[in-house]
Amino acid sequence: MNRAVFLDRDGVINAAIYNPVEGKLDTPYKLQDFRLLPGAAQAIRGINGLGFLAVVVSNQPGVAKAKCDPAFLESLDQRLNWELARQGAHLDAIYYCLHHPQAQVESLRASCDCRKPQPGLLLRAARELDIDPTRSYMVGDLPTDVAAGLAAGCRTILLSDDDDTPVNRHRPHFVATDLAAAVRVIAEGRR
Repeated sequence: MNRAVFLDRDGVINAAIYNPVEGKLDTPYKLQDFRLLPGAAQAIRGINGLGFLAVVVSNQPGVAKAKCDPAFLESLDQRLNWELARQGAHLDAIYYCLHHPQAQVESLRASCDCRKPQPGLLLRAARELDIDPTRSYMVGDLPTDVAAGLAAGCRTILLSDDDDTPVNRHRPHFVATDLAAAVRVIAEGRR
């Protein structure tokens, strides 16, 4: 079976964008706002070199909230893959949960098993890509990422540059400042 590094997208691979209307960081909804975080491509190249599959698992409720359409997500994926390829890195798969419990688009209004903190995206990827979650890692910047990884049986790495980051009851196995530091943890074989 394969080993994987499951990766959240926004805030891990690319920069999240401040949304002043909602008063929080959000997904970029314009291609010109999309940018890889410093060192992200090199870190993913490191994952590729270690023999792990690099698999994005991300909540993307923008379609459900009528902030974007599926074609925009495809364009963003193309941009992401192009930016990574330019730097010698690649993703093996991308899995999104498009649902949201308060969606404006009725067909996407759901409390589902694929929206993190539920492990559905990771488990689906594991089935489809022959991944052993117990030999894999989940890397994210939110406690919901940690919870999903733990529920799927993965080792978890929370990205945080704050020693006092609240992790609630979901304690990550490791904390790293950024994706490059997380890959160093993985490379050291700390299991």
